[in-house]
Amino acid sequence: MYYNDAKPEKIYYQGLALLKLGRKDEANGRFYKLINYGKQHIFEHQKMDYFAVSLPDLLIWDDSLDTKNRIHCYCMLALGYAGMGDAEKARQYMDEVRKLDINHHILRIIL
Repeated sequence: MYYNDAKPEKIYYQGLALLKLGRKDEANGRFYKLINYGKQHIFEHQKMDYFAVSLPDLLIWDDSLDTKNRIHCYCMLALGYAGMGDAEKARQYMDEVRKLDINHHILRIIL
């Protein structure tokens, strides 16, 4: 995802708001969007985009782009399944996030 794309948490909260408004089909669309993105991109090899906004972070911290991508996709999957009400799958993906980054901010959102 690019820096100007909607953050997964924003899409998750949009879905929750739509559920509260009784617009379940629209809400599920948001949650499926998260799940589908996570499934489609989780194993993609990431390469450096030298125009990327996050380049300074990557130069300072020795992070793997592939690991960051997996964390991002696991987060999207967890949020999507949490929104759909599948707590078991949401927890499964959050456990994967926890294994890779115990301090990830998304862990506080749905746990």
